[in-house]
Amino acid sequence: MDAVRTMLGCMTRRRGEQNGYTELLYDDKMGAMYSDHEPYAQHDAMTYSYQGGDCDHYDEKVEEIAQDVARLLWEAEWNDDALQSRISEAVGDQRWTRKMVEECLDNVIEYVERGRFEMGAAMCAALDKATDTADEEFAFPRRHPQSLDGFIAIVSVGVLAEMQGAWVLELLGFGEVQGKEELNGAGEIAMLTSDKIVFSPEPKPSSFAAWWSREYDAYIPHHSIYSYLINMDMVEVDV
Repeated sequence: MDAVRTMLGCMTRRRGEQNGYTELLYDDKMGAMYSDHEPYAQHDAMTYSYQGGDCDHYDEKVEEIAQDVARLLWEAEWNDDALQSRISEAVGDQRWTRKMVEECLDNVIEYVERGRFEMGAAMCAALDKATDTADEEFAFPRRHPQSLDGFIAIVSVGVLAEMQGAWVLELLGFGEVQGKEELNGAGEIAMLTSDKIVFSPEPKPSSFAAWWSREYDAYIPHHSIYSYLINMDMVEVDV
């Protein structure tokens, strides 16, 4: 664990935009992810949101809501009903969509990269759980430092799901919320209150999960994504 945290604490990143999601390059200027010290003022965040097409008013609204939600997660001292109420107020009448969850993940990744300085206790706790679990299941940053961006991405997925609920994993392409089709129009409520998904061995096409699996396939042990989400207690298990 210390080896991973040391590596994660010795990097910063520049963006190199390609088609769709972005690929990152590294240098050795900054250590922030596990530092309580103030990070550099200038920071380029990862972006995992799809970059195609022009931004219309709806897209701008979704991005604004996602920023507000991620900031609430970052500031929170407790992951409780009060936090979820504030998130509901920030979302308002908008429906949770794949785009909104991906935008929210993008912002969570940025906060994780910036490190623990001024991070609330709730996100710190989620970060500890997700990092420790990811290190047990993947551990590829120790052998392949160039894949650290993928490690941070999957850790951030765990942070977001831990704080908002496993239903976000469906919109990220990792599986489905069970039973939502059976609620006669109330499926959205089922998703927003579900703490487990039915894992899909094949990620949803064109989703974040599909991108991540394809990008880091060479570093991912067989069944490790499933084990990661199982150990994060986010997957329905047959008994």
